[in-house]
Amino acid sequence: MIMTQTLERHKQIRLLGFIKIGLEIVVKTGLHIGGSADSIDKGGIDSPVIKNPVTNEPYIPGSSLRGRMRSLLEKKGGRNIKPMTKTDVVWMEIYPEKEYPGQSTMLAQASEVCRVFGDSSCEQNVPSVLIVNDAMYTEAIKNNTKFIKDGLPVTEAKLEIAVDRITAHAVPRTIERVPEGAVFETNLIYKVQTYEDGAFLADCSSPQQKGDKALEKDIENILDALVMIQEFEGLGGKTSRGSGRVAFNFTSLQIKRYRKDDSQIDLHELKSETDKRRQIIQEVKGRPFSQCVTIDSTGVV
Repeated sequence: MIMTQTLERHKQIRLLGFIKIGLEIVVKTGLHIGGSADSIDKGGIDSPVIKNPVTNEPYIPGSSLRGRMRSLLEKKGGRNIKPMTKTDVVWMEIYPEKEYPGQSTMLAQASEVCRVFGDSSCEQNVPSVLIVNDAMYTEAIKNNTKFIKDGLPVTEAKLEIAVDRITAHAVPRTIERVPEGAVFETNLIYKVQTYEDGAFLADCSSPQQKGDKALEKDIENILDALVMIQEFEGLGGKTSRGSGRVAFNFTSLQIKRYRKDDSQIDLHELKSETDKRRQIIQEVKGRPFSQCVTIDSTGVV
């Protein structure tokens, strides 16, 4: 009797750590990120801002900031974009297996955009490694009567008028905006992890392989997207009409690194890595990074 043994192929995505960047978002001109109106009153707000249903305070959804970052990086890269849905409503840089048979995963892994934001349309799903949390009012803003009065948020109603080019008929509309000076706080979390093969190389030039070079490029692209939003594009809607100018203030940088034996943390090496990340931020922003990086015995920076 002949016994045969089948060797099973094992796959594992290894989580190596996190890089967490704390941000403040300062509103420079009225900010409009649309929500849903409970009712439409004559002479009232036509387009309200999105608000927390519990506190009724305006906030910036993480999806709004993340979507703007991805869109800008896609445009900067200049690669072809594809429809994400059958209705062709949403187009983005993805690599569907049906259009790139046998190559979709390789192309997605080689894409600087998909490597960070993910691509679920390729043969083997390329997971997103960037988490962008919702941005809420800071405690100082919550306690400032200029923005919260009698427990209710203070917003501005901006009247806009669309004029028919033929009849000169004016159609007024009222846009709700978060006023200038408001400050939100949030954080971006980058997951340092491998693909399914579990490999992470210190020195690798292959665009399909996870490693130090890819990690540094990803962080650089993330920060570059923030710079483009701050200096050129703005955030939210109506940016072409002056709304949505914002500034980003870095408030913290935290690195958590996992190893096979997490109790053996090389703090000197960890500090060196942190200094490299901080230097990247300084170079991209062109201004000093907030002095808020500390190291403790747990290996958290």
